[in-house]
Amino acid sequence: MAAGDVSPVRVEVVRHALIAAAEEMKTNLMRTAYNPIIYEVLDFSCGVFDRAGRMVAQADGLPIFLGNLAVAVQWVVHDVGVESLRPGDVFLMNDPYLTGNHLNDVAAVAPVFSRGGELLGFTSTRAHWLDIGGKDPGGSIDSTDVVQEGLWFRSVQVLREGRQDEHVTRLIEHNIRYTKNMMGDLRAQTAAALSGAARVAEIFGRHGRDTVESVITVMHRQGEQRTRQAISDMRDGVYRASSCLDDDCLGNGPLPVEVTAQVHGDQLHIDLQGSHAQNVGPVNCGLPATLAACRIALKCLTHPHTPATEGDFAPLHLDCPDDSMFNAQYPAPTFMYGQHLRILIDTVITALSDTLPDRVAAAHYGDLSGFFFVGTDPRSGELYIHQEPENGGWGAGPHGDGESAMIFINDGDTRNIPAEVIETRFPLRLERHELRQDSGGPGQHRGGLGIVRDYRVLDHHAEMTCILERQQCPPWGLFGGGSAQHGQVVAHPGTGAEQVYQKGMRVPVGADGLVSIQTGGGGGWGPPAHRDPEAVRRDVEAGYVSAHAAERDYHVVLDPHSLDIDPTPTNQQRANTSAPMGETTAQGSNH
Repeated sequence: MAAGDVSPVRVEVVRHALIAAAEEMKTNLMRTAYNPIIYEVLDFSCGVFDRAGRMVAQADGLPIFLGNLAVAVQWVVHDVGVESLRPGDVFLMNDPYLTGNHLNDVAAVAPVFSRGGELLGFTSTRAHWLDIGGKDPGGSIDSTDVVQEGLWFRSVQVLREGRQDEHVTRLIEHNIRYTKNMMGDLRAQTAAALSGAARVAEIFGRHGRDTVESVITVMHRQGEQRTRQAISDMRDGVYRASSCLDDDCLGNGPLPVEVTAQVHGDQLHIDLQGSHAQNVGPVNCGLPATLAACRIALKCLTHPHTPATEGDFAPLHLDCPDDSMFNAQYPAPTFMYGQHLRILIDTVITALSDTLPDRVAAAHYGDLSGFFFVGTDPRSGELYIHQEPENGGWGAGPHGDGESAMIFINDGDTRNIPAEVIETRFPLRLERHELRQDSGGPGQHRGGLGIVRDYRVLDHHAEMTCILERQQCPPWGLFGGGSAQHGQVVAHPGTGAEQVYQKGMRVPVGADGLVSIQTGGGGGWGPPAHRDPEAVRRDVEAGYVSAHAAERDYHVVLDPHSLDIDPTPTNQQRANTSAPMGETTAQGSNH
């Protein structure tokens, strides 16, 4: 059946059936995984792919995974060969240079076959493994070589026609920590891939192979047409923006991020020439992850509400030097691969702000704000690893304030772990969880707020690792808006032993020790002096902005007791404001 002969109704029926298959994979993995990093944080993704390895459907999940999960599928086919694939096979792939992720992000790839033995496509899950056998439990932010970071799988077959390969599983089991939990996650991940393969085969059987493949052709074509039309609506030109990372986790920095975006007709070309070279520390990633980050920016600015296929990204072209931290080569460590991708997405979006001023928001907190505790649980005498990201503020836009306490842009519906789960699973107590006052960037529209989350270590000694960014390049505002506060971790706050960290590796935390993670906010949009004084007053009343910051940033003076606006000094201060307040840290320009 030709693609043009498929009715629109049939296209939508098949499209949503494939999406439902991916969503079922997601549900199965959530319900059977052992670790909260999967079933609570949702640090995984699931997708369905055609015979060429192109993504055709995805479950809601991490865009940074889904943007390059097809590459893992394609490399498995390349390495193994189509003729060697059998129903029930599952392969593991986490090669950081071929797929772009760090070793902890392991993809499980399963072929889909018809009852007659025809290859129909593939399903895949990618999930974060809490331990992959590196030199440190949970991961190393001071690694200098990929071999220090753990087990490296390239198209390693773990299931053969539905039967577990005992040799491979023994090798994994004896080279990772937290063994019971990790092997449980492996089983959950492979089972989800196989259940997805069975469901996709049913869809082909119900509608017929020719019909489904014709629908897939239509889906790719529709995605490409939507994106090309959206790019055509942009003004042709060359647009630039710059930002930077603090360092490579070993003290070398700052690390520049340079973006040149060229809009020409219905195509977008992104060039990263001038960005920092490959790092000694683990702030590197393979090119596919960089491409995934650029895809996220493109999708956000074109058709963010439509289901994505590989066709949506056909008009995007990426150039990146071979010696760049965005195009890592062996043996570069990659454990912190996501740090520069988050700021890259913001920088690409900022570069295009001149051509899309009515759609582009200021920078969001753009930081993993990740940390983890490792210790021995006194209740069981066993090793535990508690690891999670934290929420922060998103940038304000032309139509309103930024959202508060949201997850970073490239990790979709990822979330932190509820207090009840933490306190049940781990010897930790969550003592505070609230919005962080004054963390959002000031502006006509205020940036969203970060959070404060305090953890108490109970009845044992633990080690804390934290990974925070944006001190050198805080989340910037746009069009006169001010920058937001960056994140930090405070150990033993309010005591003589208080210490503030951006990055810390295996920091000792004694019994009854308190650790406070304070995440960054989003940048402001428009001059702060243009914000409605009544909106500023409401922010102070709600605790989002302090009275001091209201006067300093917005020139709104409040009565200290009633919090009513004092009109005389407010009007005087605003009348004396000759220039918009706030600076945009990331510089954008068009030529």
